[in-house]
Amino acid sequence: MNSGCSCDPKSSFTRLTVAGTQVGLHAVDELFERWRAGHRQAEELSDEEILAGLRKQNYVSKNVETEYAEAIRFLYARPC
Repeated sequence: MNSGCSCDPKSSFTRLTVAGTQVGLHAVDELFERWRAGHRQAEELSDEEILAGLRKQNYVSKNVETEYAEAIRFLYARPC
């Protein structure tokens, strides 16, 4: 579902696979930092919250919203 790890605080660009296509996303690390600071667990994050955060810096097609949310949730939950 994804490739790479987004735990590097210097990284502002994250690559992952969404619906079989590799995409590059900006500011994912910032989202993760905010969620971690709030002690949020991956399963607590709604699709709407994830997508709203992503859309601040990225285009997310409505056709694959669920897939984006699942990929981000998976990456966030993954230990680095």
